[in-house]
Formats: sequence, C-alpha cells, structure tokens
Amino acid sequence: MRDGRIEQVGKGSSDSADVVVNGHGKIVLPGLINAHTHLSMCLFRGYADDMVLQDWLRKKIWPLEGKLTGEACYQGALLGAAEMILSGTTTFMDMYFYMEDVAKAVNEAGLRAFLSYGMIDIFDPAKTPIERKKSEELFNFIQQLGVSRIRFALAPHAPYTCSAETLLWAKEFAEKNDTLIHIHIAETRKEQADFQKQHNLRVVEYLDKIGALSRKMVGAHCVWLTKSEVGLLAKASASATHCPVSNMKLASGGVAPLPEMFDAGVAVSLGTDGAASNNTLDMFETMKVCALLHKAHRWDPTILNAQRVLDLATIEGARALGMEAQIGSIDVGKRADIILLDANQPNLNPIYGPDTVVSDLVYSASSGNVNTTIIDGQVLMENRQLKTIDLSSTLASAKELVNRFSAG
Repeated sequence: MRDGRIEQVGKGSSDSADVVVNGHGKIVLPGLINAHTHLSMCLFRGYADDMVLQDWLRKKIWPLEGKLTGEACYQGALLGAAEMILSGTTTFMDMYFYMEDVAKAVNEAGLRAFLSYGMIDIFDPAKTPIERKKSEELFNFIQQLGVSRIRFALAPHAPYTCSAETLLWAKEFAEKNDTLIHIHIAETRKEQADFQKQHNLRVVEYLDKIGALSRKMVGAHCVWLTKSEVGLLAKASASATHCPVSNMKLASGGVAPLPEMFDAGVAVSLGTDGAASNNTLDMFETMKVCALLHKAHRWDPTILNAQRVLDLATIEGARALGMEAQIGSIDVGKRADIILLDANQPNLNPIYGPDTVVSDLVYSASSGNVNTTIIDGQVLMENRQLKTIDLSSTLASAKELVNRFSAG
C-alpha cells in the first residue's frame, strides 16, 4: 500500500516498507460496508427493547433524542466508530443529528463515511427552509473539512416525514452537487397502507409520480415493496439497503424482496441500522442473518448463497454507494481498506480449503475474529488494539452521558 491505495497484490519484497503487518494465519478481506446506520444512537443501545415500533419511538426514543447535544452525538459517534473498527467495518452511511460533531469523531477515528443530516419537515412550510439550511450547513462543513474519506449525503428522512417540495429539492441538490440521497423507504406495512389511503399510490409509486426517484437515491429498508415498485427503483437506477436484523427486531413483518431486486438489476447493500434497534453494528452478524432470513422465508437453501451475501457487504455495497471503482475489493489502484481475520480461532476451524472459506466467513466468523483494520492505508487496529481511539475514555464518556440522561 502506498499513499492510501493498493499498489501490489501477491508476493513481493517488504524491505522498503515503512510498516509491515504480519498476515500469517490470517484471512484478508476488503473492509465491510455498512450502508445504513445512525451512529450516535449507540448511546441508546438496550434502552428500549421489545416494544411496538410506535411506542418505541414516541415513549422512549424521541424523548431521549430531545436531550441530545452536539457533545453527546460526538461521544456516541466515537463509541460507534470503535465498534465498527473492532468489527471490520471500514465504510458506513449515516443519518442523524449534530452531524458536524459526528464528522469530527469520524475524522479522528479514521473511518470512511457518508454523513447526512436527517431532514424532517413534517409537511410544515415553516420547517422546510430550516431543514434545508441545516443540510446546506453540513455540506459546507464537510467541504471545508477537506477529508476525502468523509463525504456528504442528503437525507430527507422518509416520504412520510418530508413534503414533496423537500424531496424534490433534495433530488435537485444531489444532482447539482453530485451527492447521494439517503432515505428510509417502505420500512413498515403501515407506511404503505397510509400512502394507499392518502395518495392511492404505494410509496415508490408516489416517489416516481412526483419525480423524486433518482440514481442518487439509496433507500434504506425497502421491506414492503411489490415487484412493480422494484421495477421503478431499477428504472431510476436507485439502490436499496437491506437491514435484516433491525427489521426482524422491530417486527416489520415483511422481508425485503432481494431476489427480485437482483433480477431487476437494483444495486443492494447491507446495513445494521442504529444500535437502538439492532443492537450492534456488527456486519458479520448482519451477513449471517441476511442469509438465514431469506432461506427461511423462501423455503430455499440456495436462494442467497454465502458468496452473494459477502458481496452485499463488500463490492455490491460499494456499487450501491457509487464507489465500486474505489473500494469493495482488493485490487491494485483501489483505496487500501482492508481487514484481517484471525483464522486460528475455534469458530473458524477446521477450514477444509479455499472452496469453503467464503462460507466460513458468512456462517462461522464473528466480529471477534477481526484482528486488524486498515483504512486508506492507515492501520486503525492491529492485534485487536485500537490506535486512533482511546477506548477506555470513550466508554467512560458514554457511561457519564447515560447517567446524565437518566438524571434528566
């Protein structure tokens, strides 16, 4: 690796290298891509479990979010960044609040990220300019930060929380400034029923009718979609992020129609969602659950094989984010985002040979197997030791914030 890129793959001399990482007994992978999360919500981990979604939001999450500050989101982002580095995630897409503070934490941690402010205008004309301004301020902040690893994305929260004007403004802004649009789509059956009642259209049909669908759009969840809606996403060259653990935990009911998305040519990525509804940022867990969920749902053990699932967390995730030329595989010229897994652990043994390694990674590996994490050629963790984050200090800050929230 040189200047953040992969310069050579294979056997070669390391005599002139400044840093040598010992890969003996390790499995080398491209860094994993978490295409939908809410990083600072790590502070809410375990706070509101086993609840109906609307009660979860109204009685627990929204009241606690009212106590958030920039400092809290910074500390929550550091906590989440530590978890990602330890579990092999090198790139993620985030939507939340106080995103300038999140950007500072991500920059310090060394992760690669798409950061977006969650715009919610609740169809109030007075809120629309305020939400636009906050997104524009984040865009300018990230531009001025000038860190290539950190990119801006627009985030109209969802079609049921944002007016048509906001959705169309986001599309225009994204096209003009070459940014992605990060949005929740069809996460629940109720969402679809409400749109049918209000507009006599399903959610994606509504987005298509008002002209908001875009090749820049990354739709999170996409659980309750018909085949025709999948076709509309494909026609617009929009992508989808599957969050199987969160959808199962919140009892969303449906299962994202991945086989139909594949057939239509929709780029599909994987995401954990936030730690309030998962409760981890572990992409190894997400890969395994993804594979098992679809096998069980379709009564077909071949419907989603291990290689395809691993691709969703790597090269296909990169394609969904428009970065397949930069990340997602270990190829000369790509950014040096690489993880090493310790193969000398009981849960990864025996390994029968090259033909079984991918299955071992999806069905047997865990985040605890990640030994080394490298992003842009910088070693962020080696031998399970974080190099860019003071873990003990971060944990202490998180505990202090929880005590503050409880006291309030």
